[in-house]
Amino acid sequence: MNFKSLLWILFFISVQEVTSYEDEYDDDYETYGDPQPLNCSTGESIKGGNVTYSQGGLEGSVLTYHCGLDKYPFPVSSRLCGADGQWSLMRSAGGKPVTRATCKDVLCPAQLQLDHGDFWPKDQWFRFGTTQNFSCMEGFTMYGSAHRKCTLSGEWTGTPPVCDNHAADCNDPGIPPGAKLSASSFHTGEKIVYQCQTGLDLLGSAERVCLENREWSGSTPRCQGPNTFDPPSAVAKAMAGSLAGVMDVVSSDFKKSAATASFGRTIHVSEGSHINVYILMDTSGSIRKEDFEKSRNATVALIRKLDSYEVQLKFHVLSFATEVKDIVDITQTYISSSIEDVIWNLMEFDYHSHGRKTGTNLHSALHRVSETISLFKQRGAKSRFNETQNIIIIETDGYANIGNKPQIAMGRIRQLLGYSLTAEDHTDETMLDVYVFGVGDQLNKKELNTLASKKRGEQHVFILKDYQTLGEVFNSIISDKSVTMCGVVQEHVSKEHESFGIPVYSKPWHVTLTAPKWGPKVSCFGSIMSRNWVLTAAHCFARASRDEVSYQVDIEHGDGRVKSSRVILHPKYNTSALKHRNVSEFYDYDVALVHVNSIPLSWKARPICLPCTVPASRALKRINSTCQQHRAELLPHETTPAFFSHKNSGRKQTHIHTKGQRPDCVEKAWTTLKEPTDVTLREYVTDRFLCSGGTSGYQDAVTCKGDSGGPLFLPRRNRYFQVGVVSWGTTDVCDPRNSAQGRYSSDRPPPDARDFYIDVFEIMSWLKQHLGEQIQFLPEVQ
Repeated sequence: MNFKSLLWILFFISVQEVTSYEDEYDDDYETYGDPQPLNCSTGESIKGGNVTYSQGGLEGSVLTYHCGLDKYPFPVSSRLCGADGQWSLMRSAGGKPVTRATCKDVLCPAQLQLDHGDFWPKDQWFRFGTTQNFSCMEGFTMYGSAHRKCTLSGEWTGTPPVCDNHAADCNDPGIPPGAKLSASSFHTGEKIVYQCQTGLDLLGSAERVCLENREWSGSTPRCQGPNTFDPPSAVAKAMAGSLAGVMDVVSSDFKKSAATASFGRTIHVSEGSHINVYILMDTSGSIRKEDFEKSRNATVALIRKLDSYEVQLKFHVLSFATEVKDIVDITQTYISSSIEDVIWNLMEFDYHSHGRKTGTNLHSALHRVSETISLFKQRGAKSRFNETQNIIIIETDGYANIGNKPQIAMGRIRQLLGYSLTAEDHTDETMLDVYVFGVGDQLNKKELNTLASKKRGEQHVFILKDYQTLGEVFNSIISDKSVTMCGVVQEHVSKEHESFGIPVYSKPWHVTLTAPKWGPKVSCFGSIMSRNWVLTAAHCFARASRDEVSYQVDIEHGDGRVKSSRVILHPKYNTSALKHRNVSEFYDYDVALVHVNSIPLSWKARPICLPCTVPASRALKRINSTCQQHRAELLPHETTPAFFSHKNSGRKQTHIHTKGQRPDCVEKAWTTLKEPTDVTLREYVTDRFLCSGGTSGYQDAVTCKGDSGGPLFLPRRNRYFQVGVVSWGTTDVCDPRNSAQGRYSSDRPPPDARDFYIDVFEIMSWLKQHLGEQIQFLPEVQ
């Protein structure tokens, strides 16, 4: 995987009357004369509510419908007075004209299906204040909320209920309120399909597939009503998490300046890094000037938030209506790379610049973007095309009503970047994220949903009430300056790598420890925690923490070699702690930290992500998450696939056994006790150990003696996280006595072979004590 990144952000602020594609060449959009102004009627009404006017019946006046607290205006909340003396048309969600507005009850879509469970009361819709209750059948565990209450926003409190026994390959993905799920099973390769009841729009992935890694493809679906909006705080949190995750992989092998801060703090990217930001603002006819000002201010807020990541940015700002106009041209580097110049040009833009060409041509805007991407592709290496990160943020309050369908241009963009249009989801589109913001109550949500990215564990389409809310979202996005790059690897090998034999750094956190005192045939592994610290096993150095480690060790990493300055063993480490009970070796707390002067961080040598830290939260795209949530995300199953580094053949796969699967795994540890003892298995294999090997239906690899100290790690969100440290095993398959005549090997171990690792979640306080100055841990870690 190549980590030289270039960020593209395409920002669309679209404001448009509700029309269908059949109306795309209405005369209203192509009138160039100056007709005499006509007044709109001020005698409008709404059943069950009242009406106000911003400027009476003058052209440009806004008619606003008002209803009671638990009701909303249907089919629109406001209308605009046109030059023809007519208020903008009202249409239902299906596109049919509506002659009179009505105040309708705010309703929450009910839970319609709960597999392996029951719910009450049962109906299709519920009024504000109603509580729906849920329970699970015997043998199934309840996840989510057992009780949910309908709120004034048309949303439910809590989270959707799930009844699961984890018997299938993938966990039960759950069913949102208002939806039905058709599925035969949750086994690998099986597809499930969601469908929302009439009157609701499905946002997210309608179809999901159980993948080999036991995750569901696509993004979590939800069914949304016509007057339901996402809370600004939730939208800001989702955006902050996604932007932090994107910014984390910026600047792969670019050299850092001398002022580069410690890992886990701000990274200053050198001049070699290029990040292009595309902002496309829709200035079509239905937008009021005050709304345009709000959308422009929101755009400025977003620009400043992006700039806070302290990575170099360039901007290309566009305005589009029937046609496209450049506000800032990215080719004019002296302007496009200056945040203040970009903002100045944006603020100077004339709201009336499109005249009466006021259609909403979203296709034209996206086509302009594809032209630019095509230009960079033609330039090839000069533009670092293959290393460019593209993020598209679309914001619209209406329908695209002129030109081709925007999906055509979006498909062209994906093709230019080398992505398939028929993939199960967009998770593998590592160089493209498409976020869509729908503003207001007159939206083609289906169209917006087709444009947004569908990535596992993420949300890319949001529905906001108005442009004031949009500004709140962008202003409340967390300004996270602690940009990191933990757990990033070269997963994808380019043709250039294959043709010229360029090395691939698939585990840049990996180090090898040697020492003259150990002899030439003895070594240990370790993992980079930061530029100054390496995590490894204590037994590589001593039999107990009281033993002084006065000698230096050599540490070989992906970009060179350094010497240790000191070694810190866990204070509770003592292999003789149970010797008085006939246990000759006991490896509880078998961890050590090795301090070095400096490891130059690069794409060849960089830290692995450590759970329960802020960098890990960003990598997981879970801002403000807890340590417990990290564990649930990384070890979600009783049997979880993971990797370790083998001394002879690189990365090996195994499975971690937790919860109900752990007892059968650790039971094999009895084979290592040679003398009679009264020690219990719980005392011998404490809760600080993870156990792997012997998974039914798999051929788990096992470690060898030289693998000690290496990380037990696994991937999430295209990043790698360490969950354990290699400590000991029941069988050393690399010992010639155990591998005689080719019977056993690391890939073909005996059936009782098991490995044990120190669980990093269980030593977080000790890690924070020594690493806390360089890595920001979660507040709960004490």
